[in-house]
Amino acid sequence: MNPRQLQVCLAVAAGLLGLGLFAPCMTLHPAFGDITPLVRLLKPDLTAPSTYSILEGIRSMFDEGSIFIGVVVLLFSVVFPIWKLGVYFMAAARRARGLDTGASVRWVNQLGKWSMLDVFVLAVLVVAIKGLPGGSRVAIEWGAAAFCASVLLSIYISLHIGGQRNSVASEAAED
Repeated sequence: MNPRQLQVCLAVAAGLLGLGLFAPCMTLHPAFGDITPLVRLLKPDLTAPSTYSILEGIRSMFDEGSIFIGVVVLLFSVVFPIWKLGVYFMAAARRARGLDTGASVRWVNQLGKWSMLDVFVLAVLVVAIKGLPGGSRVAIEWGAAAFCASVLLSIYISLHIGGQRNSVASEAAED
């Protein structure tokens, strides 16, 4: 993959990440079994659907006192993916100038397996909520797809950028 293609892929991955963090990720449709109609009549706000983005979910974790889980999700779903894409942008620029991509790319690629932790956390949340009694259900929204696409695209990028030099630099090194 040439440097221009890498830059385009990185821009797409960054855009998808932004969408994935801010866009609706999941909607909880609460239900209370046989008494759902009564709850809807007496306290309709309890049966109203709630939609969350990843960032809203993290904020909710902090608000509800789940600080440790909130920090873990923040680090692996927001901070690490942004940092990783930043390293890849710098590496693509270095590669375009004929330089080695640097040790930081190799380091990020080693840590890259942790970027799937965020997808795992989303899956666990969905499974946990699906197990709620009373017929509550979770609908996965398009923000989750954008987020997952960003993660998968960054994995694809890591396969093509890791520690490589472009052909001009490789030929110069052989001389």
